[in-house]
Parts: sequence; structure tokens; C-alpha cells
Amino acid sequence: MKFRIISGEFKGRILYTPDRGKSFRPTLERTRESVCEIIKPKLQDAVTADICSGSGALGFEMLSRGASRADFVEKDRNRLDYLKKNAKILGVTDRCRFYNQDVNRFINNKDGCYDIIYYDPPYDLCKLKDLIFDISFLLSTNGILIYEHSLDYKSKDIFSDIEFKPYDIRYYGNTVIDFYKRSARL
Repeated sequence: MKFRIISGEFKGRILYTPDRGKSFRPTLERTRESVCEIIKPKLQDAVTADICSGSGALGFEMLSRGASRADFVEKDRNRLDYLKKNAKILGVTDRCRFYNQDVNRFINNKDGCYDIIYYDPPYDLCKLKDLIFDISFLLSTNGILIYEHSLDYKSKDIFSDIEFKPYDIRYYGNTVIDFYKRSARL
């Protein structure tokens, strides 16, 4: 399977990832384009994370558009190997960090420091949906957490009793993107 970098320094470059059947669901180009345009003012020199990276398309897109670093968190060793190969193809291995671990382990072993986090867990793993609030503590003040999920899941319902709620929600067919901002008060 292959995907294309849409804009920026690596515009038009083709990268590869293993095709892993129905469980593998890379973010569509039009969704990536829209998300990156929304966060464009925050991308320059940003430290980013692509959690549940899969193809790494969002992480590489953010690097292409000016992010200083992208950390890729992927549990599947085969996918992580492709992420490393693609970083080498683009010549950005010095701007990438790779973590072959599950989300819980990453959260528990990492201190907050990200300007932008893209979180795209498998749609059918319910337990990963409830980690949004924990992931928010990895953000710098005024950092942005972008959460991709299916239309069937209403993430805003989890946070009805606390301040951490999406400030923007976008719909792309059956895909929903929630944007959260970490305020100084959290």
C-alpha cells in the first residue's frame, strides 16, 4: 500500500506501508489535508506525536509542513519498520523518534512536551478511546490533541463533567476529527 505526501517540503513524495487487511485504515488524503490546514498556524517548528501511527501519514505530513520533530508510536513491529524506512527515504531520521509500544506504556513512560498530538487508535478498540484525557497530559500548554474516530463514537460524552472538551469537531464521511486544546489550567 502507498500514500502520497500532500503539501510542503516533501509534496508529492510516495511512501509505502504494509497492507494489513481490514484492520488497517490509513487516514484519507482529503482528511489529512483538512486537518493540516486547520493546525497550520501551529505547525512551524512544532514537536509532534503520531500515536497509533499505522502508516505514519499524518506524522510525515506534519514534518513536511514544518514540524521540527515527529514521534511515531506504533505497537505493530512490521508497521514501525516501514515508518523507519520511510523516514530514511525522506531523509528525516534525525527529526523522528520511534516507539514500538502500546499507548498505555507510552503514556506512562513519557513526560508532556508535545505541541501537537495526532491520536488515531483502531476504531474497534474501545479501551483506547478512553485514553484521550491521559494523553492530554503529554501536551505543552496550549498544545493541540487531534483525535480521529468513527461517527459511531461520541467522544464529547466522556468529558461532560470536566473542562477538557473538544473545541472543534469536523466530519468526513464516517470519520470524525475532534480538536482539543490543553489550557494552562489543566
